[in-house]
Amino acid sequence: MQQFSILTPTYNRAKYLPRIYDCLCQQDVDLEWVIVDDGSTDNTREVVSGFGKSFEIKYAYQENAGKPTAHNRYMQMTDSLISKMLDDDDILCPGALKSVWNYFDTKTGKFEQNCACLSGLCRYNNGEIIGDKYPHDYFISDDIKYIRNKFIRGDKSEYYVTEILKQYPFPIFKDEKNIAPSVISTRIAFTHQTIYVNQIFEEKQFLEGGLSTQNYFIKYPLGSELTYNERSGPPFRLLHQIKHSALYIYFAKMNRKKNIFKNAKNKIVFPLGLCGYVLFALKYHLDKYPFMKNIKRKDFKIFTAEQ
Repeated sequence: MQQFSILTPTYNRAKYLPRIYDCLCQQDVDLEWVIVDDGSTDNTREVVSGFGKSFEIKYAYQENAGKPTAHNRYMQMTDSLISKMLDDDDILCPGALKSVWNYFDTKTGKFEQNCACLSGLCRYNNGEIIGDKYPHDYFISDDIKYIRNKFIRGDKSEYYVTEILKQYPFPIFKDEKNIAPSVISTRIAFTHQTIYVNQIFEEKQFLEGGLSTQNYFIKYPLGSELTYNERSGPPFRLLHQIKHSALYIYFAKMNRKKNIFKNAKNKIVFPLGLCGYVLFALKYHLDKYPFMKNIKRKDFKIFTAEQ
């Protein structure tokens, strides 16, 4: 069993994969690189087959089905203690995995103090830190109490205990190829804790057209309905519960669902969420179909800002 599995879904990004291979060669740990090719039409397969044998590389091809399906596929292929999801336009900083390993307890098979995840910082390629630093250099909490409720912004570099991550596959919807990736971290936060450290582990590019630049909530309403319904209760703050309940109602109506109240996770705040939805609908005329006709993206972004 390896110390780390680096998990990369990719689609027509063959020219960027050598960057990941080079950065993994700079990690002084035992690792495997698990690549799921989500229907690429470029020379991805040939590029992967041309990499050296500095570490094990597992490659699988699937017809284009989206990142959640690719994630569930590579999680079936992993054989490691720690898993890191690394998009095809990102790289790890030299020695990052060695630093992460220092927080892992081999006796328990988890991170220090029985934590399921370690979360550090990301930077742009100019060295600037992405988003906010954590309020503390070392702290143990969870993704809801410490990140969502404290409004900590920006992408972070997260490492999961593989055994635990495998218990949380992405939900798959027939007509949607993606969903906000935070659905997984939120589900894990309900029952597991995370170590947060102010160390830079990862460098991101945010290439045009990449998954990181997409507005998941507008583009994939079925997944958004599920996400906000799951976020409508504790330990989210009451204000967040009301907002998320309103958004659950909004997306459920967009998806023309019935029994919206019956299926609501938090029926106590549902009436307040319904009031929020009505006020929002009146302001932006969302009672007219199609739903997105009379709404500006920048306004909707404010309402659906992920918190």
